[in-house]
Parts: sequence; structure tokens; C-alpha cells
Amino acid sequence: MCLRRHRLRRLFSSFPEGWPGIGLIFLRLTVAVNAIICAIDALVGPNSHATSAWAVGALAIAVGAAIFVGFLTPAASAVATVGYLMTGVSPSLMTEANNHISALTAFNLAAISAALVLLGPGAFSLDARLFGRREIIIPEGRVQPVDDPQGNSGLH
Repeated sequence: MCLRRHRLRRLFSSFPEGWPGIGLIFLRLTVAVNAIICAIDALVGPNSHATSAWAVGALAIAVGAAIFVGFLTPAASAVATVGYLMTGVSPSLMTEANNHISALTAFNLAAISAALVLLGPGAFSLDARLFGRREIIIPEGRVQPVDDPQGNSGLH
């Protein structure tokens, strides 16, 4: 259990509050809204009857929603980075369905997504609630010494 929590802890560099946390909200919203818009374009576009369009659209909505609320932000942002890079370099993905996004815009969104992978979600996210800082409260009171069978007291 402790090892698992330690691995999850490494996914997030920190959970900044205040202005840096608000800045991370803006970055998350930018990536999430664009992912959801691209997903809607794939689902209602001219190739929406294709199974691949539905798969890509569903994945983009899931990634956009996860980034929007800040759930598993580094992993979702990594998927978004790859998706935006593929959109930027592949002329076949630049169809009429997503004509609102240019190659330059796709590369900019990939850079923002990569920044989210490295920076984490911020304090105003679901990740911060699930995996964030914890306050450990040590109750006041006397610690009772523990006697062991060899007659040693628990205090050394």
C-alpha cells in the first residue's frame, strides 16, 4: 500500500495554490475545452459514421473531461500531447471535421499539454483532493511504555 502511494506521489510534482494554481486551471481548461471540441467535431463530422471517429471522439472526450476536473492529469495530458502532435504532423487528420485547428495551434496545444504533464494539476483539482498534501495530527498525551517479555521497557 505504501509503495503504491509512493508511485502515485511521483506523478505529481506539487499542488501549488494561489496564483500558480489558478494559472494551472487556465492551462487545464485550454487543453480540455479544445480536446472536447475536437471530439465533438469527430463525432458529428463527415466521417462520423466510421468506427475510428467514434473511438477517437470518445477518447478525446474522456481525456478532456479528466483534464477539466484534474483527474490523473499527467497521464491524461500525456495522451493529449500525443493526440495534438499527431494532429499537427498528419495532414490526413487535418480534415474538414477539425478545420478550426491549424498545425500551429495543434503544436501549441501539445506544448501546453506537455507543460501539464511536467507541472501537475495544481491545488484546485481532483488529483489534489485524492493524492495531495496530507496533514498528520499527532494526538497529545502520554505514550505508554511497552514491556517486552525480556523485561526491557519500550523506551530506549
